[in-house]
Amino acid sequence: MSVPATVPRRLHVGGHVRRPGWEILDVNAAPYVDHICNAKELSIFSDNSFIELYASHVVEHFDYMAELGDTLKEWLRILAPGGRVYISVPDLDVLAALFLCKDKLSADDRFMVMRMMFGGHLDAHDYHVVGLNEEFLRGFLQSAGYTNICKVDGFGLFEDTSAMEFGGVAISLNMIAEKPHLSAAGRNDPCPCGSGKRLKHCHGSTA
Repeated sequence: MSVPATVPRRLHVGGHVRRPGWEILDVNAAPYVDHICNAKELSIFSDNSFIELYASHVVEHFDYMAELGDTLKEWLRILAPGGRVYISVPDLDVLAALFLCKDKLSADDRFMVMRMMFGGHLDAHDYHVVGLNEEFLRGFLQSAGYTNICKVDGFGLFEDTSAMEFGGVAISLNMIAEKPHLSAAGRNDPCPCGSGKRLKHCHGSTA
C-alpha cells in the first residue's frame, strides 16, 4: 500500500474493519488487510512513519520474557515523535476477580473467563502468553521508552474488544502512551525512535 508522504499515517494492528485514514496490519491475509506480517517485526516501515498506532487485544500474544518488550520498542520506532499508541488488553485483575466469583458465575461462565485469560486457541496465533494489568503494562511501556502513559475507560475509535464486557463488567484495560518528542530527550538518553542508540548517535547527531 503506497501512501503519499504528506498524508498522516495511522496503523491498526489486528484490525478487521476498514476505516478512512487507517491502514490495517495483520498476520493473516484478508480482503481488508493492507499489510500482512507479524506485528513484532515491522521492517517494512521506516522510522517515524505513523502518528498513531492502535492495537486491541494484541500484545498479550507476545511472550513477556523478551518478545513483548521488543515489540513495544519496534512500535515506538515506527511512531513519529509525539505519536500515540493505543493499547487494549484483557485486564488480568478484573478477570482474576471474576474467576473467583463461584457464588455468582456458573462453571461455564468461569470457563469463558479462563478463555479470556489464555486465548481462544482458534488458530496458531490465538494464544495468550502474558497476563497484564495496569501496573504490568505501564512498566513494559516505560521500559520501552514511552511517556505520558495513562489509563482510559475507552478510546472511542473502533467498536471492538476494547469495550468488551462480561456479565456487565468491562474486562479490558485501555491505555494510551506517547513517543517522546526529540526535544524531551537529552543527547545521552536513548533516542526516541526506538533504535536503542543514544540520541547523539542517532537522530540527534550533529554530524
